[in-house]
Amino acid sequence: MDLIVVGFQGKYRAAQVLTELRQLGMQLFDLEQAITVSWEDRRNFIVQQSINLSRNEGARWSRLWGGLIRTTLFQPFTEALSYAAIASRSYKFAGDGPVEVLGRDWWLMEVGIPGDFVRDVGAIVRPGESAIISLGNNFDPNVAISFLRDHGGSTVYTSLNREQTKKIEAVLAAAD
Repeated sequence: MDLIVVGFQGKYRAAQVLTELRQLGMQLFDLEQAITVSWEDRRNFIVQQSINLSRNEGARWSRLWGGLIRTTLFQPFTEALSYAAIASRSYKFAGDGPVEVLGRDWWLMEVGIPGDFVRDVGAIVRPGESAIISLGNNFDPNVAISFLRDHGGSTVYTSLNREQTKKIEAVLAAAD
């Protein structure tokens, strides 16, 4: 499995490219669970996620992506993603308490994503810019990077080993 971030100049460009990929049916990475993030300005950060409200997994994906955004782009407000994802459903988190926040320590220490990856993501997603964030099981960097470069994207990715993949899958499979 690979963790993929594609940065674009322009705060709407990532959403445009993700829409085009979906329309073309190009499976460069997991399009269904991909999100886009954009900086409106230094104070306003936008996350766009498609959620199937008939399934609870949207909240788990929101939690996963919120933790990654908090880790790579230093956005402290992303715990609200989990709550926004489930706002239209009656839903309880385990233990009736707040959901555990997946933050910098979880991604860096528990999962073990490289510090260079974190640094590079922060470098390609700045105010006025946007990015697509996704996972990929059959990610072909040569094909993806070429296509995304032609659309103005800069791609950063890291390959996850079996243990890292299991940790991410465990979060996505956690009982609600």
